[in-house]
Amino acid sequence: MYLSYLWTNRMKWIKRRKIKGCLFCNIVNKKEKSLILKEGEVFVVMNKFPYNTGHLLIFPKRHVENIEDLRKEETEKIFATIQKSIKLLKRALKPIGFNVGINIGKVASASVDHLHIHVVPRFGADAGFMEVFDSTKVMPEPLEETFNRLKKFSSLLE
Repeated sequence: MYLSYLWTNRMKWIKRRKIKGCLFCNIVNKKEKSLILKEGEVFVVMNKFPYNTGHLLIFPKRHVENIEDLRKEETEKIFATIQKSIKLLKRALKPIGFNVGINIGKVASASVDHLHIHVVPRFGADAGFMEVFDSTKVMPEPLEETFNRLKKFSSLLE
């Protein structure tokens, strides 16, 4: 028996309004509000439903569903942006590790059909991804506060 329960905003994600078109294309075209840290050929945004504090999403501006459809220069820019994002997170949040992942296709848990990369900082007290799939996660600060902490170092993404 648990002494207390922690309620997450997961139901917001499940019951969210269904957007028309692609979420990431809507962010690119300013039709969807997002906490954007970098714009250009590659975007870096904060995940509105993070696995952990500082969870970033990196995606190409061009709508691409499969990794093999990326152009060489897009691949290079995306991986350079992953490196820069990790540098930013290290400077701003001081994590001790990272999960970097790509889910391709619905059976692989991709919820958006626009290729994107998750960069999830990990901290000493984390229980790993199990806590995400066990439906419980403690977030130590609001998303906007984390965004403001990261924004101070966003020049590292250039």
